[in-house]
Amino acid sequence: MDASLPALGPSRPSPAPRRPPQAGPPVGIRPQSALPSPSQQPRRGATAAGRPGRSHPARRAARRDAAPGAAPVETDAERIPISDIAGVSLRGTSRRVNEDRFDYRVWTAEPAALIGCWDGHGGVAVSEWLADKFEGYIDKFWGQFPPEAAVAKAYQAADRKLLAPPSGFFAGMGERGVGGSKCGSTGVTAAIYYTPDGGARLLAANAGDSRVVLVQGGTARQLTTDHVPDKEGERKRIESTNPNPNMPLVRFVGDTWRVGGVLALSRAFGDAYLKGSLQFEGIPAGDDNYSSGFGLLAEPDVSVTELKGKGEGWLVVHTDGLNDTSSRGGGGGLSNDQIAAACGEVGPQGAEALARALAESAQAQGSTDDVTVVCARLDL
Repeated sequence: MDASLPALGPSRPSPAPRRPPQAGPPVGIRPQSALPSPSQQPRRGATAAGRPGRSHPARRAARRDAAPGAAPVETDAERIPISDIAGVSLRGTSRRVNEDRFDYRVWTAEPAALIGCWDGHGGVAVSEWLADKFEGYIDKFWGQFPPEAAVAKAYQAADRKLLAPPSGFFAGMGERGVGGSKCGSTGVTAAIYYTPDGGARLLAANAGDSRVVLVQGGTARQLTTDHVPDKEGERKRIESTNPNPNMPLVRFVGDTWRVGGVLALSRAFGDAYLKGSLQFEGIPAGDDNYSSGFGLLAEPDVSVTELKGKGEGWLVVHTDGLNDTSSRGGGGGLSNDQIAAACGEVGPQGAEALARALAESAQAQGSTDDVTVVCARLDL
């Protein structure tokens, strides 16, 4: 472990709770003595620094096959390759309110595990909405489409809902978008599912600069792509929709590159003021058919990784407050190699201890942003 990382203290593991479904036979139920006590169960409440976090109690259900219309396939809870999972969120030193949110669930239906981190800006309304409601969009499309397409559709459908104009008699007098037109959030999700032949897969998706990092054998693999306007591919995509080439849409303002000179992200949920309303404005881009000439999208990049081999690994899902973003005008933080080193030192300590050590280490190394980390121990 890097010398600047604090030693991990003792921590009790935080396994996701399991309970039977409302109807139908139980699937792979463990003995009652193995179930966590109510005090151990993940719940919505205060995390470090009074930060509201969120995790879902696990739910029992039959596994759904990836093929549309396929009959449910039961799966044993013991197959789920997560033995411990926990999240920690710390308010940034430059923030009055922590705008990050996180959620996770581990259960016996597909996807077998789902983790999300949401880094809000311009308020907490969008990140809070995503923590509450995004999993419903995954459930809606999973099983109707291949996993990659299901997740992409979930991102875009959730964003369309976030951008919907207010309803009612006085709708025209209010701002469009949940939380107002300037409220938005990045999003990153990690889903574990099984193929028909029993192989485990990790599907990572993101819109923005939050990340999924897989650590195995002492090596960190970043499975997501940062969506920032200073990346050449994102800049070209944005400028390709610019109706006025003499006025670039990506501009250097406040020590970093920004879309429209205001937002240091090229993809995000919400932010209605940078997206077209479909009423006599906007230039379609990508697959969402609503993005405006500013080029801001919630269309995710998606990757699928085969989980194989015996032994232990760590899945680390986190917002950009954990990372060193000084090259983009942000604060300090940890590299992926430092994350891998911390995972290698955790030993028998729990996921909560690892998540807390990572978040506190990022702040010690200069991160001023909100820091949110969800760690899951993988037993493959």
